[in-house]
Amino acid sequence: MRNHIFMITGMLCLFFIKTEAQSSLKRLKQTNRFHYLQTNLHVGYLSETEQFDLSTSGPKNRLVYQYLAKNQRLLQKGYVRSVALSSFRSRFSLDFIGSLNDDSFFTYQLKLQNLGLSFATKWDRTSFFVGYSNIKLGHNPKIDPVTDFTANVLNLDLGFTQDLGVSFKTAISQKYDFEAALYTGGLLAGPLISYAPDLNAEQRMGRDTFEFIDPQYTMSWLGTSRIGSPLFKSFEYGLIAMAGKVGEGIEERYLTRIGADVVKKIKEKFKFESQVYGGISSYKIRNDSFDIALQNNIEFYIKSTFILSTSNAVLFGMPDNEDRTVTKGNLVNSFSYVVSPHTRVRLNHFYNYGNLINENWGITFQLVTGIGKR
Repeated sequence: MRNHIFMITGMLCLFFIKTEAQSSLKRLKQTNRFHYLQTNLHVGYLSETEQFDLSTSGPKNRLVYQYLAKNQRLLQKGYVRSVALSSFRSRFSLDFIGSLNDDSFFTYQLKLQNLGLSFATKWDRTSFFVGYSNIKLGHNPKIDPVTDFTANVLNLDLGFTQDLGVSFKTAISQKYDFEAALYTGGLLAGPLISYAPDLNAEQRMGRDTFEFIDPQYTMSWLGTSRIGSPLFKSFEYGLIAMAGKVGEGIEERYLTRIGADVVKKIKEKFKFESQVYGGISSYKIRNDSFDIALQNNIEFYIKSTFILSTSNAVLFGMPDNEDRTVTKGNLVNSFSYVVSPHTRVRLNHFYNYGNLINENWGITFQLVTGIGKR
């Protein structure tokens, strides 16, 4: 009898504990809104000015605000009936551009870094995004507006790395994904607002202290695609393609590109990325060119605290009826110390080489820190 009493008592206790836990879970809503404020300080010795100054290469000195909102109903249900909005994200930066040694060149710029809606579907590994984001061309590394200091061959080829458009991703088999995107061809590549309070009389010619930038659409467009292994694997590979109409004036052109990308990771210690592509650039008012682009990135992780990295992006242009090759290249070497998930200190060496207007080199110190949830 005593054993039966203990057994019944134990079962009742377990029932009430389980009921209370379920009740608590039902009342507790998951966090679905995230705010994050981040700043980047990037200064050092620059060869173009031969003095200590704000960096003119890599991430600008800027303050960035990020906001992410996830669909709370979707989080609670855990499944998608057909198509559903999964998240909204936005990211803006306030850039500080100029020289510490001459206030007349100092400019503040408000820039859009990321803005759009992500949608999930009931189909396996199928989703799409509408808005302003990094251009998806294989594993070409994005330039994060604050943290990363990585060379990017898209910037050398197109002149921009982010654009307004629609991207789509789906699984075509257990081993391969297909991804495609269509963009406006650099419509919002520039700043939204520019403020230059200390311009001299000569600099003010045709320019206001406070300007709203009015983007002019020139019927440009850009399409990208990739077929290859899914992301987040230890070994990734794929075939990539790009076509479009970009640029204005003497730079207006139609372009086609085909190539491949590969990524190799060894646990959390080593990462190697490589991407190569080539194709024709058909200019409107000058000779066409056959272009070849190559990018290699290597990262070593030392106890998840120190990171050694090197990144090189180079573009070779071979104009028709000319015996010369136009070369544009960026080399970046970095040594990073991860203070915390929110704070990173980095020593950078960069070298811009080839036929670049801002051909220079520098050794810079970079401090990135943030506050909030992301």
